[in-house]
Amino acid sequence: MISIIVPVYNVEKYLEECLESIKNQTYTDIEVILVNDGSTDNSQVICERYCQQNPRFYLINQENQGQSVARNNGVTVSKGEFITFVDSDDVIKSDMLQQLMRYMDTGIDIVECDFTEDKEIYNIKNRQLKIEEFTSSEALKKCFDMEIKWSPVAKLYRRKIVEGTPFLENLIYEDLYSGIVSLKNIEKMRKINYIGYYYRIHPRSTMRRKFDSKNLDLFKIGDSLLEKFSEDKLLPYIAKVLFLVCIAHVELYKIRPGHPYFKEYDGNLKKYLGIAKKSSEVLKSSKLLRWYNFSSKLFIIIIFPLYLKYLDIRNKINYKRDNLE
Repeated sequence: MISIIVPVYNVEKYLEECLESIKNQTYTDIEVILVNDGSTDNSQVICERYCQQNPRFYLINQENQGQSVARNNGVTVSKGEFITFVDSDDVIKSDMLQQLMRYMDTGIDIVECDFTEDKEIYNIKNRQLKIEEFTSSEALKKCFDMEIKWSPVAKLYRRKIVEGTPFLENLIYEDLYSGIVSLKNIEKMRKINYIGYYYRIHPRSTMRRKFDSKNLDLFKIGDSLLEKFSEDKLLPYIAKVLFLVCIAHVELYKIRPGHPYFKEYDGNLKKYLGIAKKSSEVLKSSKLLRWYNFSSKLFIIIIFPLYLKYLDIRNKINYKRDNLE
């Protein structure tokens, strides 16, 4: 059985579409654990209605404690041999679980498919699935190169992996820690180039939230990862990932000289770069690190914003070329 964990907080606008996509899965041996994290809108009422209508749906109500606590509590009460996470403002394709389960074999601890923030790309049908298999160290390197995602969604986990890496509580960006550390704990995983998950971006999304001091949780997560891998040869790769996430924040929130937290971001960027540079392989593999090393100011103001625009255009072209029937 697959346990689907859905943390819910004030998402009445999107919740029904999410729950319908789960209810209509072609793989039917499921339980759906809805964890209402102290919602103040009609989210709880919607959850209760689905639980009354479908015996596979269960509701837990808790005081508002955050998404990571909700996920951990959902895992605790779940019973499935396999676990997947769906955010309550997102949507999954009707055969996503069936596709993931098809490639979950003995010795495989995670099966991952693709997710997208673009509804047009989400609706593209794949021509032919490509299946890749990785050991733990191979998966980690793929994650460091952004080819495997650290997000917990669009994945099917063997239960022991989730239980062995609970989400860090009372922090945002906890996905970064749990996603990377969980790959450290696997035997093997598989990745399929199937777009099964639509990640909805809206004003309440974590990466669209207005900047405040809570965003500095990123550096606590970073310190935890650096400590976890402190004796590991992959430490420079961890630093590279932290650098890339940090520079993405700088662009997203337009953190420039004069911003109240610019010095903190600038200091951490230099710290991550310094650790990453200890590996010539890491520095050679990342033009972003090299560009920043050449001129941090020019990189932040001009180079990186242009690079992101280029990536967005290239990715759309590639998805359409590779997947359109």
